[in-house]
Amino acid sequence: MSNRAALGSALPATGIENAYERFAPLAEKYWGPDLHNGYWFDGTDESSLEEATARLAELVIDKLRVSPGDRVLDVGCGNGRPTVAAGLRTGADITGIDVNRRALREAATHASSNGVSHYVSFDYADALNPPFRPESFDAVMSVESSPHFETGELLSSMARLLRPGGLLVLETPYVRVRMTERLRSRTAEYYELIQAVSLDTLPRYFELAHAAGLAPVEFLDITENTAPTWPTALRRLREDWDEIERSLGSELPERAVAAVSAWCELPELGTMILTLRREDELSAVRGQ
Repeated sequence: MSNRAALGSALPATGIENAYERFAPLAEKYWGPDLHNGYWFDGTDESSLEEATARLAELVIDKLRVSPGDRVLDVGCGNGRPTVAAGLRTGADITGIDVNRRALREAATHASSNGVSHYVSFDYADALNPPFRPESFDAVMSVESSPHFETGELLSSMARLLRPGGLLVLETPYVRVRMTERLRSRTAEYYELIQAVSLDTLPRYFELAHAAGLAPVEFLDITENTAPTWPTALRRLREDWDEIERSLGSELPERAVAAVSAWCELPELGTMILTLRREDELSAVRGQ
């Protein structure tokens, strides 16, 4: 069951763009450039947040199973760090799409500085109305961007872009139990803050994937591995709280910290990497 009742329907691109425009500059300074979860092996892993976020990106990239000559789409690429990492790690042709123009400019600069601009590119595009022909990509990746879309709409859009047998790899939060009104109310503040709209259970993901012509390949729960992400980031933020208040005032940062803290305290919420494969015939799966 989706969290849409609490969060509303899919948001316009400007809403998502504005949400990240408010936080990205300071977040990049204290979090690191990747702006997504980190991956720690266990409680003894002393990796920095930057090392852990790079490791998570590599984990997602390796599940794409691509090589030079393949085409990959990165949905919600942001400032392009995982996108460029995918190009460097696989040699495949990578296209990142996003609705944040500032982030896309930074992504292009990052690709150029790493010498991969000839096969890693970035486009301003809506993932639900992408400017690509059907079956254009061998794989699609999404690192924490899927909550900004209704899950079924996103999966259907990505399925159309995948070649038969192509893989879709999602790293995303999910609900580990049946969705309840309590969960909806306790997660709504955080989701409103980041302008997200969906939060689904694993069975719901499987149901929507089947409807889109996608078959499950692998489910990996990485909740415990990603758990240190927010405490580490929040500790850094608190150490430089004076600068944050000078830049944003006190109300918005305090609201953000409260929303994130409430999110982290919910054991019902998890983080997963879900790999799906496009079936050979979408029409057969959809009963057309």
